[in-house]
Amino acid sequence: MTVTLVYERSTPPVGRQAQVRKTLTVADLSFFTGLSGNMHPLYVNALHAGSATGGERLMFEFVLAALASNALGELGGPYRRIASVALSFPEPVRVGDTIAALAEVEAIEGSALRCTIACRRDGSSGLVAEGAATLVDVGAARS
Repeated sequence: MTVTLVYERSTPPVGRQAQVRKTLTVADLSFFTGLSGNMHPLYVNALHAGSATGGERLMFEFVLAALASNALGELGGPYRRIASVALSFPEPVRVGDTIAALAEVEAIEGSALRCTIACRRDGSSGLVAEGAATLVDVGAARS
């Protein structure tokens, strides 16, 4: 049996949103530590993090960027990729926090989408990550 997947090539309108939500776990932290090789004590040393922050180990900021990437992928669809992204991280995130990453189409510039990104901790109105990204059509990039 052969299965053929057909993906629609369309441009989402200005104002379209996509959101992903995830509770961040020790396993996520461990995976990202192994992937990045980052051994900073705020992320991997529970004793140091507890004394420095008064709580759990912090999550890598780029875990939030990965959640944002997921939301951007949902928003852009199967024919767009991230060409640029700029993020700031105004508040730390800890193991056990549930984060909602929201991406929204802000403008359409030719075949590119200019998007905003906002990541919030559940139960809080404050942003833990915010920024912007540009999604480009992979077919438009070919010469």
